[in-house]
Amino acid sequence: MGALRSLALSYPEFLVAALCFVSLSALRLAVHARRQGTPVSWPVVGMLPFVLANLGRLLDATTDALRGSGCTFVFRGPWLARADFLLTCDPAAVQHCLASNHGGYDKGRDFAEMLDVVGDGLLVADAASWARQRHVAATVFGTPAFRFFVLSTMARQTTRLLVPFLDRAAADDREGDGGGVVDLEGVFMRYSLDVSYASAFLADLDTLSVAAADAPGPPFGQATRVASESALFRHIVPAWWWRLLRWLNVGAERRLAEAKAVLHEFVYREIAERKSRLATGSQSGEGSDLLSLYMAWPRDPGMSERQRDQFLRDSAVGYMFAAKDLIVAALTWFFYMLCTHPHVEVKILDELRSVQPTTTVASTGGAEHAVFDSNALQPASYLHAAVLETLRLFPPAPFEEKEAVATCCLTAPRWPRAPGSSSASTPWAGWRGYGAATATSSDRNGGCPILAESSHKFAVFNCGPRSCLGKNLGLSNIKIAAAILYNFQVERVDGQVLEPQNSVVLHTKNGMRVRIKRRQAA
Repeated sequence: MGALRSLALSYPEFLVAALCFVSLSALRLAVHARRQGTPVSWPVVGMLPFVLANLGRLLDATTDALRGSGCTFVFRGPWLARADFLLTCDPAAVQHCLASNHGGYDKGRDFAEMLDVVGDGLLVADAASWARQRHVAATVFGTPAFRFFVLSTMARQTTRLLVPFLDRAAADDREGDGGGVVDLEGVFMRYSLDVSYASAFLADLDTLSVAAADAPGPPFGQATRVASESALFRHIVPAWWWRLLRWLNVGAERRLAEAKAVLHEFVYREIAERKSRLATGSQSGEGSDLLSLYMAWPRDPGMSERQRDQFLRDSAVGYMFAAKDLIVAALTWFFYMLCTHPHVEVKILDELRSVQPTTTVASTGGAEHAVFDSNALQPASYLHAAVLETLRLFPPAPFEEKEAVATCCLTAPRWPRAPGSSSASTPWAGWRGYGAATATSSDRNGGCPILAESSHKFAVFNCGPRSCLGKNLGLSNIKIAAAILYNFQVERVDGQVLEPQNSVVLHTKNGMRVRIKRRQAA
Protein backbone atom coordinates (compact mmCIF):
# COMPACT_ATOMS: atom_id res chain seq x y z
CA MET A 1 0.00 0.00 0.00
CA GLY A 2 2.89 2.36 0.84
CA ALA A 3 4.55 1.60 -2.50
CA LEU A 4 1.33 2.39 -4.39
CA ARG A 5 0.95 5.65 -2.51
CA SER A 6 4.56 6.58 -3.24
CA LEU A 7 4.07 5.72 -6.93
CA ALA A 8 0.93 7.86 -7.12
CA LEU A 9 2.68 10.82 -5.51
CA SER A 10 5.74 10.46 -7.72
CA TYR A 11 3.82 9.97 -10.96
CA PRO A 12 0.46 11.74 -10.55
CA GLU A 13 -0.15 11.49 -14.27
CA PHE A 14 -0.77 7.74 -13.83
CA LEU A 15 -3.46 8.47 -11.24
CA VAL A 16 -5.05 11.09 -13.47
CA ALA A 17 -4.97 8.67 -16.42
CA ALA A 18 -6.61 5.92 -14.35
CA LEU A 19 -9.36 8.28 -13.16
CA CYS A 20 -9.95 9.46 -16.71
CA PHE A 21 -10.16 5.86 -17.94
CA VAL A 22 -12.69 4.92 -15.26
CA SER A 23 -14.72 8.07 -15.89
CA LEU A 24 -14.76 7.60 -19.66
CA SER A 25 -15.71 3.93 -19.25
CA ALA A 26 -18.57 4.87 -16.95
CA LEU A 27 -19.70 7.55 -19.41
CA ARG A 28 -19.53 5.07 -22.28
CA LEU A 29 -21.64 2.60 -20.30
CA ALA A 30 -24.20 5.28 -19.50
CA VAL A 31 -24.44 6.47 -23.12
CA HIS A 32 -24.72 2.89 -24.42
CA ALA A 33 -27.43 2.05 -21.87
CA ARG A 34 -29.33 5.23 -22.73
CA ARG A 35 -29.29 4.33 -26.41
CA GLN A 36 -30.47 0.81 -25.62
CA GLY A 37 -33.11 2.11 -23.20
CA THR A 38 -31.89 -0.12 -20.38
CA PRO A 39 -30.45 0.69 -16.93
CA VAL A 40 -26.68 1.03 -16.70
CA SER A 41 -24.87 -2.18 -15.75
CA TRP A 42 -21.94 -0.92 -13.66
CA PRO A 43 -18.82 -2.92 -12.87
CA VAL A 44 -19.11 -5.09 -9.76
CA VAL A 45 -22.57 -3.83 -8.66
CA GLY A 46 -24.39 -4.39 -11.95
CA MET A 47 -27.81 -2.67 -12.12
CA LEU A 48 -28.26 -2.52 -8.36
CA PRO A 49 -27.87 1.32 -8.38
CA PHE A 50 -30.92 1.47 -10.68
CA VAL A 51 -32.96 -0.44 -8.09
CA LEU A 52 -31.74 1.67 -5.17
CA ALA A 53 -32.30 4.93 -7.01
CA ASN A 54 -35.88 3.96 -7.87
CA LEU A 55 -37.05 2.22 -4.71
CA GLY A 56 -39.86 4.74 -4.44
CA ARG A 57 -41.12 4.05 -7.98
CA LEU A 58 -39.67 0.70 -8.94
CA LEU A 59 -42.65 -0.47 -11.04
CA ASP A 60 -42.80 2.73 -13.08
CA ALA A 61 -39.02 2.83 -13.52
CA THR A 62 -39.07 -0.77 -14.74
CA THR A 63 -41.88 0.10 -17.15
CA ASP A 64 -39.86 3.01 -18.55
CA ALA A 65 -36.83 0.76 -19.00
CA LEU A 66 -38.88 -1.91 -20.77
CA ARG A 67 -40.52 0.64 -23.02
CA GLY A 68 -37.14 2.05 -23.98
CA SER A 69 -35.57 -1.36 -24.59
CA GLY A 70 -38.34 -2.77 -26.76
CA CYS A 71 -40.17 -4.84 -24.11
CA THR A 72 -37.24 -7.04 -23.03
CA PHE A 73 -33.82 -6.68 -21.41
CA VAL A 74 -31.49 -8.64 -19.15
CA PHE A 75 -31.23 -7.29 -15.62
CA ARG A 76 -27.63 -7.65 -14.40
CA GLY A 77 -27.19 -8.13 -10.68
CA PRO A 78 -23.96 -7.68 -8.70
CA TRP A 79 -21.06 -9.91 -9.69
CA LEU A 80 -21.11 -13.41 -8.13
CA ALA A 81 -24.60 -12.77 -6.73
CA ARG A 82 -26.44 -15.01 -9.26
CA ALA A 83 -29.06 -12.27 -9.57
CA ASP A 84 -29.23 -11.92 -13.38
CA PHE A 85 -32.62 -12.44 -14.98
CA LEU A 86 -34.42 -11.59 -18.18
CA LEU A 87 -37.29 -9.12 -17.70
CA THR A 88 -40.02 -8.87 -20.33
CA CYS A 89 -43.49 -7.54 -21.02
CA ASP A 90 -43.68 -9.01 -24.53
CA PRO A 91 -46.92 -11.05 -24.92
CA ALA A 92 -45.12 -13.50 -27.20
CA ALA A 93 -42.56 -14.17 -24.46
CA VAL A 94 -45.33 -14.61 -21.90
CA GLN A 95 -47.06 -17.14 -24.14
CA HIS A 96 -43.76 -18.96 -24.69
CA CYS A 97 -43.01 -19.29 -20.97
CA LEU A 98 -46.49 -19.91 -19.60
CA ALA A 99 -48.30 -21.76 -22.39
CA SER A 100 -46.63 -23.03 -25.57
CA ASN A 101 -43.40 -24.12 -23.84
CA HIS A 102 -44.74 -24.53 -20.32
CA GLY A 103 -42.73 -27.71 -19.75
CA GLY A 104 -39.49 -25.81 -20.36
CA TYR A 105 -39.99 -23.47 -17.40
CA ASP A 106 -40.55 -24.05 -13.69
CA LYS A 107 -40.95 -21.75 -10.72
CA GLY A 108 -37.49 -22.91 -9.70
CA ARG A 109 -35.72 -23.60 -6.41
CA ASP A 110 -34.73 -19.97 -5.92
CA PHE A 111 -38.33 -18.81 -6.21
CA ALA A 112 -39.51 -21.49 -3.80
CA GLU A 113 -36.90 -20.36 -1.27
CA MET A 114 -37.85 -16.71 -1.68
CA LEU A 115 -41.53 -17.55 -1.09
CA ASP A 116 -40.94 -20.20 1.55
CA VAL A 117 -43.83 -18.80 3.59
CA VAL A 118 -46.13 -21.06 1.54
CA GLY A 119 -43.92 -24.08 2.16
CA ASP A 120 -44.13 -26.65 -0.66
CA GLY A 121 -47.61 -25.57 -1.74
CA LEU A 122 -49.04 -25.21 -5.23
CA LEU A 123 -47.79 -21.62 -5.67
CA VAL A 124 -44.16 -22.77 -5.71
CA ALA A 125 -44.44 -26.46 -6.64
CA ASP A 126 -42.81 -27.86 -9.80
CA ALA A 127 -42.83 -31.04 -11.86
CA ALA A 128 -44.57 -34.09 -10.35
CA SER A 129 -45.42 -32.30 -7.09
CA TRP A 130 -47.12 -29.51 -9.04
CA ALA A 131 -49.12 -31.98 -11.14
CA ARG A 132 -50.44 -33.79 -8.04
CA GLN A 133 -51.31 -30.61 -6.19
CA ARG A 134 -52.88 -29.02 -9.26
CA HIS A 135 -55.11 -32.07 -9.67
CA VAL A 136 -56.28 -31.88 -6.04
CA ALA A 137 -56.82 -28.11 -6.22
CA ALA A 138 -58.67 -28.32 -9.54
CA THR A 139 -60.99 -30.94 -8.09
CA VAL A 140 -61.66 -28.88 -4.95
CA PHE A 141 -62.20 -25.60 -6.81
CA GLY A 142 -64.35 -27.36 -9.40
CA THR A 143 -66.69 -28.75 -6.75
CA PRO A 144 -70.08 -26.99 -7.06
CA ALA A 145 -70.50 -27.20 -3.28
CA PHE A 146 -67.23 -25.29 -2.71
CA ARG A 147 -68.11 -22.60 -5.23
CA PHE A 148 -71.56 -22.16 -3.69
CA PHE A 149 -70.06 -22.07 -0.20
CA VAL A 150 -67.50 -19.39 -1.11
CA LEU A 151 -70.07 -17.22 -2.94
CA SER A 152 -72.54 -17.51 -0.07
CA THR A 153 -69.75 -16.66 2.39
CA MET A 154 -68.96 -13.49 0.43
CA ALA A 155 -72.61 -12.44 0.47
CA ARG A 156 -72.98 -13.31 4.15
CA GLN A 157 -69.90 -11.37 5.26
CA THR A 158 -70.89 -8.42 3.09
CA THR A 159 -74.34 -8.35 4.71
CA ARG A 160 -73.34 -8.87 8.32
CA LEU A 161 -69.93 -7.14 8.41
CA LEU A 162 -68.94 -4.90 5.49
CA VAL A 163 -72.14 -2.90 4.98
CA PRO A 164 -72.79 -2.35 8.74
CA PHE A 165 -69.16 -1.28 9.20
CA LEU A 166 -69.40 1.32 6.43
CA ASP A 167 -72.80 2.44 7.71
CA ARG A 168 -71.25 3.09 11.11
CA ALA A 169 -68.35 4.95 9.44
CA ALA A 170 -70.82 7.09 7.48
CA ALA A 171 -72.56 8.01 10.74
CA ASP A 172 -69.26 9.12 12.31
CA ASP A 173 -69.56 12.77 11.27
CA ARG A 174 -66.83 14.32 13.39
CA GLU A 175 -66.02 17.09 10.94
CA GLY A 176 -69.61 18.08 10.16
CA ASP A 177 -69.37 17.19 6.45
CA GLY A 178 -71.78 14.27 6.49
CA GLY A 179 -69.37 11.35 6.60
CA GLY A 180 -66.57 9.55 8.38
CA VAL A 181 -62.96 8.88 7.32
CA VAL A 182 -61.55 5.35 7.08
CA ASP A 183 -58.53 3.65 5.52
CA LEU A 184 -60.35 1.79 2.75
CA GLU A 185 -57.47 -0.62 2.12
CA GLY A 186 -57.50 -1.50 5.83
CA VAL A 187 -61.26 -2.12 5.62
CA PHE A 188 -60.76 -4.43 2.66
CA MET A 189 -57.92 -6.17 4.48
CA ARG A 190 -60.25 -7.07 7.34
CA TYR A 191 -63.18 -7.93 5.10
CA SER A 192 -61.12 -10.16 2.81
CA LEU A 193 -59.53 -11.86 5.82
CA ASP A 194 -63.00 -12.61 7.21
CA VAL A 195 -64.17 -14.03 3.86
CA SER A 196 -61.08 -16.10 3.08
CA TYR A 197 -60.71 -17.43 6.65
CA ALA A 198 -64.36 -18.50 6.77
CA SER A 199 -64.06 -20.07 3.30
CA ALA A 200 -60.94 -21.96 4.30
CA PHE A 201 -61.77 -23.02 7.86
CA LEU A 202 -65.54 -22.59 8.39
CA ALA A 203 -64.75 -20.18 11.24
CA ASP A 204 -65.58 -16.49 11.68
CA LEU A 205 -62.84 -14.14 12.82
CA ASP A 206 -65.18 -11.12 12.60
CA THR A 207 -62.28 -8.68 12.35
CA LEU A 208 -64.56 -6.21 10.54
CA SER A 209 -67.35 -6.36 13.07
CA VAL A 210 -68.49 -3.04 14.55
CA ALA A 211 -67.28 -4.26 17.95
CA ALA A 212 -63.76 -4.78 16.57
CA ALA A 213 -63.71 -1.55 14.56
CA ASP A 214 -61.29 0.26 16.84
CA ALA A 215 -59.08 -2.75 17.60
CA PRO A 216 -55.64 -3.14 15.97
CA GLY A 217 -55.44 -5.12 12.76
CA PRO A 218 -55.54 -8.89 13.28
CA PRO A 219 -52.13 -10.62 13.51
CA PHE A 220 -53.01 -13.10 10.76
CA GLY A 221 -53.83 -10.35 8.26
CA GLN A 222 -50.73 -8.33 9.09
CA ALA A 223 -48.59 -11.45 8.78
CA THR A 224 -49.68 -12.09 5.18
CA ARG A 225 -48.80 -8.51 4.22
CA VAL A 226 -45.37 -8.67 5.88
CA ALA A 227 -44.71 -11.94 4.06
CA SER A 228 -45.50 -10.46 0.63
CA GLU A 229 -43.30 -7.41 1.29
CA SER A 230 -40.42 -9.61 2.44
CA ALA A 231 -40.75 -11.81 -0.64
CA LEU A 232 -40.15 -8.84 -2.94
CA PHE A 233 -37.24 -7.71 -0.75
CA ARG A 234 -35.67 -11.10 -1.39
CA HIS A 235 -36.12 -10.58 -5.11
CA ILE A 236 -34.41 -7.20 -5.35
CA VAL A 237 -31.33 -7.74 -3.17
CA PRO A 238 -28.54 -10.29 -3.68
CA ALA A 239 -29.42 -13.71 -2.30
CA TRP A 240 -26.37 -13.75 -0.02
CA TRP A 241 -27.62 -10.56 1.64
CA TRP A 242 -31.08 -11.74 2.66
CA ARG A 243 -29.69 -15.16 3.57
CA LEU A 244 -27.22 -13.42 5.87
CA LEU A 245 -30.07 -11.43 7.42
CA ARG A 246 -32.02 -14.66 7.85
CA TRP A 247 -29.06 -16.31 9.57
CA LEU A 248 -28.63 -13.28 11.86
CA ASN A 249 -32.43 -13.07 12.32
CA VAL A 250 -32.53 -9.30 11.87
CA GLY A 251 -34.38 -6.73 9.76
CA ALA A 252 -36.83 -7.89 7.11
CA GLU A 253 -35.92 -11.53 7.72
CA ARG A 254 -36.80 -11.31 11.39
CA ARG A 255 -40.17 -9.77 10.52
CA LEU A 256 -40.75 -12.55 8.00
CA ALA A 257 -39.89 -15.25 10.52
CA GLU A 258 -42.36 -13.75 12.98
CA ALA A 259 -45.03 -13.53 10.28
CA LYS A 260 -44.51 -17.17 9.29
CA ALA A 261 -44.84 -18.23 12.91
CA VAL A 262 -48.17 -16.40 13.18
CA LEU A 263 -49.53 -17.91 9.97
CA HIS A 264 -48.49 -21.44 10.87
CA GLU A 265 -49.84 -21.14 14.40
CA PHE A 266 -53.28 -20.09 13.14
CA VAL A 267 -53.47 -22.80 10.48
CA TYR A 268 -52.16 -25.64 12.64
CA ARG A 269 -54.65 -24.66 15.34
CA GLU A 270 -57.53 -24.95 12.87
CA ILE A 271 -56.25 -28.33 11.63
CA ALA A 272 -55.93 -29.63 15.20
CA GLU A 273 -59.41 -28.44 16.14
CA ARG A 274 -60.90 -30.06 13.03
CA LYS A 275 -59.18 -33.34 13.79
CA SER A 276 -60.38 -33.19 17.39
CA ARG A 277 -64.00 -32.66 16.34
CA LEU A 278 -63.80 -35.53 13.87
CA ALA A 279 -62.22 -37.83 16.46
CA THR A 280 -64.88 -37.10 19.10
CA GLY A 281 -67.74 -37.35 16.63
CA SER A 282 -68.83 -33.75 17.22
CA GLN A 283 -68.43 -33.18 13.49
CA SER A 284 -69.41 -35.76 10.93
CA GLY A 285 -69.71 -35.79 7.19
CA GLU A 286 -67.92 -33.69 4.62
CA GLY A 287 -68.07 -29.90 4.81
CA SER A 288 -67.77 -27.53 1.87
CA ASP A 289 -64.97 -25.32 3.21
CA LEU A 290 -61.46 -25.65 1.83
CA LEU A 291 -59.96 -27.51 4.80
CA SER A 292 -62.80 -30.05 4.90
CA LEU A 293 -62.47 -30.83 1.21
CA TYR A 294 -58.69 -31.19 1.43
CA MET A 295 -58.95 -33.38 4.53
CA ALA A 296 -61.49 -35.58 2.74
CA TRP A 297 -59.02 -36.18 -0.09
CA PRO A 298 -57.45 -39.69 0.15
CA ARG A 299 -54.01 -39.48 1.72
CA ASP A 300 -51.00 -40.70 -0.20
CA PRO A 301 -49.95 -44.01 1.45
CA GLY A 302 -46.34 -42.84 1.56
CA MET A 303 -47.23 -39.64 3.42
CA SER A 304 -46.80 -39.49 7.21
CA GLU A 305 -49.27 -37.71 9.49
CA ARG A 306 -46.80 -34.86 9.92
CA GLN A 307 -46.35 -34.54 6.16
CA ARG A 308 -50.11 -34.60 5.74
CA ASP A 309 -50.48 -31.71 8.19
CA GLN A 310 -47.77 -29.77 6.34
CA PHE A 311 -49.61 -30.37 3.05
CA LEU A 312 -52.84 -29.06 4.57
CA ARG A 313 -50.98 -26.08 6.04
CA ASP A 314 -49.25 -25.15 2.79
CA SER A 315 -52.49 -25.51 0.80
CA ALA A 316 -54.38 -23.30 3.25
CA VAL A 317 -51.69 -20.61 3.47
CA GLY A 318 -51.38 -20.51 -0.33
CA TYR A 319 -55.14 -20.12 -0.63
CA MET A 320 -55.15 -17.32 1.92
CA PHE A 321 -52.44 -15.48 -0.01
CA ALA A 322 -54.37 -15.72 -3.26
CA ALA A 323 -57.86 -15.21 -1.82
CA LYS A 324 -57.03 -12.37 0.57
CA ASP A 325 -54.15 -10.10 -0.41
CA LEU A 326 -54.80 -10.15 -4.16
CA ILE A 327 -58.47 -9.28 -3.64
CA VAL A 328 -57.53 -6.48 -1.23
CA ALA A 329 -55.23 -4.94 -3.82
CA ALA A 330 -57.79 -5.24 -6.61
CA LEU A 331 -60.59 -3.66 -4.56
CA THR A 332 -58.40 -0.79 -3.36
CA TRP A 333 -57.25 0.17 -6.84
CA PHE A 334 -60.78 -0.28 -8.20
CA PHE A 335 -62.07 2.43 -5.88
CA TYR A 336 -59.04 4.58 -6.66
CA MET A 337 -60.03 4.37 -10.33
CA LEU A 338 -63.64 5.25 -9.53
CA CYS A 339 -62.57 8.24 -7.44
CA THR A 340 -60.46 9.55 -10.31
CA HIS A 341 -63.07 8.72 -13.01
CA PRO A 342 -66.43 9.84 -11.56
CA HIS A 343 -68.27 9.39 -14.88
CA VAL A 344 -67.55 5.65 -14.62
CA GLU A 345 -69.15 5.58 -11.17
CA VAL A 346 -72.26 7.22 -12.62
CA LYS A 347 -72.53 4.60 -15.36
CA ILE A 348 -72.12 1.72 -12.89
CA LEU A 349 -74.79 3.20 -10.62
CA ASP A 350 -77.18 3.52 -13.55
CA GLU A 351 -76.56 -0.14 -14.33
CA LEU A 352 -77.02 -1.27 -10.71
CA ARG A 353 -80.38 0.49 -10.45
CA SER A 354 -81.72 -2.00 -12.96
CA VAL A 355 -80.47 -4.95 -10.90
CA GLN A 356 -82.65 -6.56 -8.24
CA PRO A 357 -80.91 -6.62 -4.82
CA THR A 358 -80.51 -10.03 -3.20
CA THR A 359 -81.10 -8.81 0.35
CA THR A 360 -81.20 -5.63 2.41
CA VAL A 361 -79.46 -4.46 5.58
CA ALA A 362 -81.01 -2.05 8.07
CA SER A 363 -79.29 1.34 8.25
CA THR A 364 -78.71 3.29 11.45
CA GLY A 365 -80.26 6.22 9.62
CA GLY A 366 -83.59 4.39 9.32
CA ALA A 367 -83.35 3.32 5.64
CA GLU A 368 -82.13 0.02 4.17
CA HIS A 369 -78.95 -0.85 2.31
CA ALA A 370 -79.06 -3.19 -0.68
CA VAL A 371 -76.70 -6.15 -1.16
CA PHE A 372 -76.17 -8.05 -4.43
CA ASP A 373 -74.90 -11.61 -4.79
CA SER A 374 -72.96 -12.90 -7.81
CA ASN A 375 -76.06 -14.19 -9.61
CA ALA A 376 -77.81 -10.82 -9.36
CA LEU A 377 -74.73 -9.10 -10.86
CA GLN A 378 -74.51 -11.35 -13.92
CA PRO A 379 -76.17 -8.74 -16.21
CA ALA A 380 -73.89 -5.93 -14.95
CA SER A 381 -71.53 -5.93 -17.93
CA TYR A 382 -70.25 -2.38 -17.40
CA LEU A 383 -69.27 -3.21 -13.81
CA HIS A 384 -67.46 -6.29 -15.15
CA ALA A 385 -65.65 -4.15 -17.72
CA ALA A 386 -64.60 -1.64 -15.06
CA VAL A 387 -63.19 -4.44 -12.90
CA LEU A 388 -61.19 -5.86 -15.81
CA GLU A 389 -59.85 -2.42 -16.70
CA THR A 390 -58.65 -1.95 -13.13
CA LEU A 391 -56.89 -5.31 -13.28
CA ARG A 392 -55.30 -4.28 -16.58
CA LEU A 393 -53.81 -1.11 -15.13
CA PHE A 394 -53.22 -2.33 -11.57
CA PRO A 395 -52.56 -6.09 -11.70
CA PRO A 396 -52.58 -7.38 -8.08
CA ALA A 397 -49.54 -9.57 -8.80
CA PRO A 398 -47.26 -7.29 -10.87
CA PHE A 399 -44.53 -9.89 -11.54
CA GLU A 400 -44.43 -13.53 -12.69
CA GLU A 401 -41.13 -15.39 -12.42
CA LYS A 402 -39.96 -18.53 -14.24
CA GLU A 403 -36.75 -20.58 -14.40
CA ALA A 404 -35.62 -22.41 -17.54
CA VAL A 405 -35.16 -26.16 -17.12
CA ALA A 406 -33.53 -26.69 -20.53
CA THR A 407 -31.66 -24.65 -23.11
CA CYS A 408 -34.05 -22.64 -25.27
CA CYS A 409 -34.55 -19.21 -26.83
CA LEU A 410 -37.15 -16.78 -25.63
CA THR A 411 -39.08 -15.28 -28.60
CA ALA A 412 -35.92 -14.98 -30.69
CA PRO A 413 -32.27 -16.15 -30.84
CA ARG A 414 -31.40 -12.82 -29.24
CA TRP A 415 -32.53 -14.14 -25.83
CA PRO A 416 -31.04 -17.61 -25.24
CA ARG A 417 -32.05 -19.20 -21.93
CA ALA A 418 -29.66 -21.65 -20.28
CA PRO A 419 -30.90 -24.19 -17.71
CA GLY A 420 -31.35 -22.47 -14.36
CA SER A 421 -31.58 -18.96 -15.83
CA SER A 422 -34.48 -16.85 -14.57
CA SER A 423 -37.07 -14.87 -16.52
CA ALA A 424 -39.72 -12.52 -15.16
CA SER A 425 -42.72 -11.00 -16.89
CA THR A 426 -44.57 -7.98 -15.59
CA PRO A 427 -48.27 -7.46 -16.40
CA TRP A 428 -47.93 -3.96 -14.93
CA ALA A 429 -45.54 -2.87 -17.68
CA GLY A 430 -47.10 -5.03 -20.40
CA TRP A 431 -50.52 -3.47 -20.39
CA ARG A 432 -49.26 0.05 -19.80
CA GLY A 433 -47.28 -0.26 -23.01
CA TYR A 434 -50.51 -0.32 -25.02
CA GLY A 435 -51.40 3.34 -24.48
CA ALA A 436 -52.71 5.83 -21.95
CA ALA A 437 -54.78 4.68 -19.00
CA THR A 438 -58.54 4.85 -19.57
CA ALA A 439 -61.45 4.28 -17.28
CA THR A 440 -63.02 1.05 -18.51
CA SER A 441 -62.58 -1.37 -21.36
CA SER A 442 -66.06 -0.41 -22.58
CA ASP A 443 -64.90 3.21 -22.79
CA ARG A 444 -61.70 2.16 -24.54
CA ASN A 445 -63.71 0.26 -27.13
CA GLY A 446 -66.13 3.08 -27.83
CA GLY A 447 -68.89 1.60 -25.68
CA CYS A 448 -68.76 -1.78 -27.44
CA PRO A 449 -68.94 -5.08 -25.52
CA ILE A 450 -65.82 -6.18 -23.66
CA LEU A 451 -62.94 -6.90 -26.00
CA ALA A 452 -61.77 -10.51 -25.69
CA GLU A 453 -57.98 -10.75 -25.47
CA SER A 454 -55.74 -13.80 -25.40
CA SER A 455 -54.80 -14.86 -21.89
CA HIS A 456 -51.10 -14.34 -22.60
CA LYS A 457 -51.86 -10.70 -23.44
CA PHE A 458 -54.13 -10.22 -20.42
CA ALA A 459 -52.16 -12.43 -18.04
CA VAL A 460 -53.58 -11.07 -14.78
CA PHE A 461 -54.87 -14.57 -14.02
CA ASN A 462 -51.81 -16.23 -15.55
CA CYS A 463 -52.27 -18.42 -18.62
CA GLY A 464 -51.59 -21.92 -19.82
CA PRO A 465 -51.56 -24.90 -17.42
CA ARG A 466 -50.89 -22.64 -14.43
CA SER A 467 -53.87 -20.37 -15.07
CA CYS A 468 -55.69 -19.28 -11.92
CA LEU A 469 -58.22 -21.83 -10.69
CA GLY A 470 -60.07 -19.21 -8.66
CA LYS A 471 -60.48 -16.63 -11.44
CA ASN A 472 -64.29 -16.56 -11.42
CA LEU A 473 -64.49 -16.63 -7.63
CA GLY A 474 -61.98 -13.79 -7.48
CA LEU A 475 -63.95 -11.65 -9.94
CA SER A 476 -67.13 -12.29 -7.94
CA ASN A 477 -65.34 -11.20 -4.76
CA ILE A 478 -64.16 -7.95 -6.33
CA LYS A 479 -67.73 -7.20 -7.40
CA ILE A 480 -68.86 -6.85 -3.79
CA ALA A 481 -67.90 -3.28 -4.64
CA ALA A 482 -71.43 -3.04 -6.05
CA ALA A 483 -72.90 -3.02 -2.53
CA ILE A 484 -70.53 -0.23 -1.50
CA LEU A 485 -71.19 1.89 -4.59
CA TYR A 486 -74.97 1.48 -4.41
CA ASN A 487 -75.26 2.48 -0.76
CA PHE A 488 -72.35 4.84 -0.08
CA GLN A 489 -70.37 7.68 -1.60
CA VAL A 490 -66.63 7.07 -1.40
CA GLU A 491 -64.53 10.24 -1.63
CA ARG A 492 -60.75 10.35 -1.39
CA VAL A 493 -59.37 12.59 1.33
CA ASP A 494 -57.53 15.54 -0.21
CA GLY A 495 -53.76 15.79 -0.05
CA GLN A 496 -52.79 12.12 -0.26
CA VAL A 497 -50.84 10.57 -3.11
CA LEU A 498 -51.65 6.95 -3.79
CA GLU A 499 -48.60 4.93 -4.88
CA PRO A 500 -47.98 1.18 -5.17
CA GLN A 501 -45.76 -0.43 -2.59
CA ASN A 502 -42.73 -2.50 -3.56
CA SER A 503 -44.26 -5.91 -2.92
CA VAL A 504 -45.16 -9.10 -4.77
CA VAL A 505 -48.76 -7.94 -4.18
CA LEU A 506 -49.77 -4.48 -5.36
CA HIS A 507 -50.64 -2.95 -2.00
CA THR A 508 -50.49 0.82 -1.52
CA LYS A 509 -47.68 2.47 0.42
CA ASN A 510 -49.77 4.18 3.07
CA GLY A 511 -53.32 2.97 2.56
CA MET A 512 -56.17 4.89 0.94
CA ARG A 513 -58.01 7.32 3.21
CA VAL A 514 -61.55 8.02 2.08
CA ARG A 515 -64.67 9.69 3.44
CA ILE A 516 -67.74 7.45 3.57
CA LYS A 517 -71.17 9.05 3.15
CA ARG A 518 -74.60 7.50 2.82
CA ARG A 519 -75.88 7.83 -0.71
CA GLN A 520 -79.00 9.93 -0.66
CA ALA A 521 -80.81 8.38 -3.59
CA ALA A 522 -79.82 4.86 -4.50
